[in-house]
Amino acid sequence: MDTLNNQDNQALSINKDSQINLVVNRPIAEDVMEIDLARVFHTMKKKRRVFAWLVLLCFTVGICAPLLLYQLNKKPLTVSSVVTLKYQVGSSQVKDLTAPDGKQLDLNQITSSYVLHSALDGLALSQPVALTDLRDNIKIDRILTDDSRRQQEVASRMIDDKNSGAYTQVKNIDLTYINSFVVSLTNGFGTKKTELTNTELRLVLDRVMAAYNDYLVTTYADVKLPDDEFSAIDINTLEIQESLDQLRTAVQNLYDFCSGKSAAIRTYRSWRTGLSLQDLMAQLETVRNVDVDYLYSYVYSNSISRNRDALITTYQYQLRNAQTRLDSINENIVTNQQILSTYKNDEIFVSMQESDAAKTTKTTTDYYNRLILEQANNYDRVAKLETQISDLTDKLVRLNESANSVADAADLEAAAQELSATVDLCHKTYDQICAQLTEIFDSPSFTTYAEHSAAQGKTASFLSANMKKMLIGGVAGAVVACGFWFLAGVAPEFKYKGKEEVEGKEVAR
Repeated sequence: MDTLNNQDNQALSINKDSQINLVVNRPIAEDVMEIDLARVFHTMKKKRRVFAWLVLLCFTVGICAPLLLYQLNKKPLTVSSVVTLKYQVGSSQVKDLTAPDGKQLDLNQITSSYVLHSALDGLALSQPVALTDLRDNIKIDRILTDDSRRQQEVASRMIDDKNSGAYTQVKNIDLTYINSFVVSLTNGFGTKKTELTNTELRLVLDRVMAAYNDYLVTTYADVKLPDDEFSAIDINTLEIQESLDQLRTAVQNLYDFCSGKSAAIRTYRSWRTGLSLQDLMAQLETVRNVDVDYLYSYVYSNSISRNRDALITTYQYQLRNAQTRLDSINENIVTNQQILSTYKNDEIFVSMQESDAAKTTKTTTDYYNRLILEQANNYDRVAKLETQISDLTDKLVRLNESANSVADAADLEAAAQELSATVDLCHKTYDQICAQLTEIFDSPSFTTYAEHSAAQGKTASFLSANMKKMLIGGVAGAVVACGFWFLAGVAPEFKYKGKEEVEGKEVAR
């Protein structure tokens, strides 16, 4: 034992540096920190007034922030109207975007200067809007038919699948649209984005659609009344036979004018008289067959005239004039026939897909088609001129046969009175037809070529448009404030931790 103690003492050298480490009650986990929640909540309770105001402030900021962002990034209001075409093409109701004349309807006319100027004419707005700015804010969306929409989807999938061969077969398919389209107007005009009120924006779009309907009616509707040829008949100046010729022509022109109207116009029944245009046409036909034709036959059969020689001279001039025109037309027919007999259609070669063979087909040119139409018109004019020549020849024969007879004054006066009564009766029928057509042209069923719905758009209020964001912002602000409140209660715990460490070091010393 003494030997071991001596060895230990010898190991300690006085001349060498030495260090003695003393550890008193060292914890096993030095980095572990304990937080007294009771003390934390007690601290939070003492600061409740300050942080109650902080919670209220953060909650208010969370609610107001979405409103401020909405005001800065607010999208302008867009109102839309659905337009449906309401007219007939031929004998059936229009089903696509075909114009009343059978051609393709030009929707760009909605933004034309004529339509926009008519829409804004006399309209007082809170902010001035230029036509160019209004045109830029109008958008037109056509609506595809179901078949065309499916074809478009198939073509799109082929593009995605890179099926170029199959896509080539369908890419040239003509897409068809229904007879409805959507017109949208966005608020904010010009570089400074001048905005109208929501009511004014809807009013402007409604006015544009109404102006476009007026344009369609003005462009395509046959609102022309028949010419008044009866007032031009002067029975006191002209010969009775010449007046009758004019009367027969006027009656025939009026009847043809009415028969050329569509079935919807001819069957429209007046709310004033209860008559339709077909009833008035039947009345006009009765006047023609009973009064006009009877008087015409009576006058020409008896060769009643005031000045027979002057009438013969007039008919001879008309006969020579008709014969000259007939000869000119016949020469034109011969020339066209020679051209048509030697004309060859153009030949074009068409290469069929998936085949190396080329097929030949023939096509007619516009020049060839014009010749055919001109030839048909020539034959029609020839038929009319031959009828006129035959009629004039017969009149001259009758007048020459009765050259030595003197017309009875009583017959002449009776024929003149009958002619005057017949002209008055025809003119009365003409007035009835004009009144009937005027009522039709002013009726909504005829003046509505494009029917549009009321302009609609989302007009959510300032608060309702941001209600969800305001709730989220308010809750988030309250959570952030409560987080700061809790951190304010936890922060003193770090001070207590520091004090305990200092006290521990002093005890160790």
